[in-house]
Amino acid sequence: MPVVDAEELEDAVLMVSDPGTTDEAWVSLDTGAVHIRSDLVDEELAPLPEDIDASDRYVPAPRVSTLALGLEVVFDFVGAAMPDDEDRVRRMFKKAGGYRVFGELVAERGLTDRWHDFREAQTHAALAGWCAEQGLELG
Repeated sequence: MPVVDAEELEDAVLMVSDPGTTDEAWVSLDTGAVHIRSDLVDEELAPLPEDIDASDRYVPAPRVSTLALGLEVVFDFVGAAMPDDEDRVRRMFKKAGGYRVFGELVAERGLTDRWHDFREAQTHAALAGWCAEQGLELG
């Protein structure tokens, strides 16, 4: 089973999920290699396969929203680590800057490391699940 580099896949997911981006990313079903089309990537140094747009052997990298890695993760963490703050956190995200204010609250509660570990574990699990659905292994 082809192995996909976890860090490369996560970077690709974040790139294609950025609002308004024209970046594209694919994963090879044959090799697990992550291929990116972006103004930030020099195609001479990292050329794309010629058949990437036509072959069914490349799958588009998923978006954060597809993997449920946005607010779902925040509220899973709040439910597990900060249940008394759930209403407050919900109100935070009804306004602009919700993630910033949430980060401040997490720091105030002394939970920053726990939040980062939780988010990392959730991200890894979601990427591993996506890879398994594609017949790939996350490495």
